[in-house]
Amino acid sequence: MIQHLPNILTVFRLLTAPVIGLLLVLTATGMIEGKTGVPVVLALFAMACLSDVFDGVLARRMGQETVLGAVLDPVADKLLMLFAGLGLAVLVPDLWIIIPIGLMLARDLLVGGLREAALTQNWRLEVRGLGKFKTVSQCLAIAVALADISFVALGLRPAPTTLASPLVVIPLWLAAVASWFSAADYIRFFIRKS
Repeated sequence: MIQHLPNILTVFRLLTAPVIGLLLVLTATGMIEGKTGVPVVLALFAMACLSDVFDGVLARRMGQETVLGAVLDPVADKLLMLFAGLGLAVLVPDLWIIIPIGLMLARDLLVGGLREAALTQNWRLEVRGLGKFKTVSQCLAIAVALADISFVALGLRPAPTTLASPLVVIPLWLAAVASWFSAADYIRFFIRKS
């Protein structure tokens, strides 16, 4: 069982992603109170992001790097960002939030397409350093956004005067920029290898 722990962590992330999206939508529609829903989402999201760190580290240290893990890990990352990002956009429907989330998701689709194209040419587009940085920046940006919204929902800080707080907007835009620097790196690498 322990030798399968890296893949179990990846599957945890896969299963947690839609739960996060659902909870954010239920909170946005008032079916769950914000002071309950958003902190729970923050906790789930933080655990999912940490599982992304540990699944790779454990797989390498235990010598359990598998094809299944190599395929599922980026899919789990994309689904986590998709559900968390779209859920956040539904919860706080402001263009300053929707646009960077859209940019991050578009980047993920582009790189996913490059991975598919590489496979048709019988090679695999490996995860690159900037890709890992992008994942960390997205996790941090969404976690900061969820934490800020949680603090407001719990009454720990006053509500912002605009729909989207700068504490939410700035990290999301920085993550979007990091995402597209990563995309440029993947595109350059793909063009050189093809």
